[in-house]
Amino acid sequence: MNEEMHQVIAVARMAASLILSNGGETYRAEEPAVHIGRTFGFDIDVIALPTGLTMTVRHGEESATSIARVSSRTTDLARLERVNAISRALESRDMALDEARRELERLSRPAAARVGLSAAAGGGSAAMFALMFLGDGFDMLAAGLISAAVQAVLCFLPDQEGMPLTCLIGGFLVAALSLAVVLLCGMGDADRIILSNMMPLLPGLAFTNAIRDSMHGDMVSGGARICDAVMRAVILATGAGIAMLAFLRIGGGNAWWM
Repeated sequence: MNEEMHQVIAVARMAASLILSNGGETYRAEEPAVHIGRTFGFDIDVIALPTGLTMTVRHGEESATSIARVSSRTTDLARLERVNAISRALESRDMALDEARRELERLSRPAAARVGLSAAAGGGSAAMFALMFLGDGFDMLAAGLISAAVQAVLCFLPDQEGMPLTCLIGGFLVAALSLAVVLLCGMGDADRIILSNMMPLLPGLAFTNAIRDSMHGDMVSGGARICDAVMRAVILATGAGIAMLAFLRIGGGNAWWM
């Protein structure tokens, strides 16, 4: 295998893996790999799945196969945009392979936890959901503060690929804190606050990507993503259910429905 083929394989594999691990659809992970190969005169056949990809690169009589495992999945639209920008720069020959590889390696490194940004985004979205669910000012304030606190806590949990630890603890904290706030303050709608706080934690993008993969004909990937999204939602609800059951066991039912 010549050096240029080795470089093309490495860059195409990293670009596709980054798209898969940061919330992109499987067919969108395949497209940059194919385009990168064609730009440099190679034919690339790639099959992407939510947990990995396989690609074969051919040039004349020479061929090579590469396999990549995607063990961590999150949602980072900024990284997706950067990977697509690198792919377009390679296709237009505005970036060399070496430079693209260095940039993709930089994007592959774990990003520092952005606690403040995550808390602000979670708090703001939960407050707006409370307003959408016809909550009053207290419901909005409680939902916003609780969601910000939960998001901050989740930033410090070890990477569990979004489940089960993160979803379980997230659902438990949302319900427990919401019920505690209503009990201590003697006001607010616990159900509305819990529902508003659950919304930012639900795997909406994962479910949307599953539908898009299925509509694109990638039935295996679509089915796997749907199962993943449903499982996350079930684990999230289980965590909330545990907190509610514990609240009822300690005699908090009267405060819940007051």
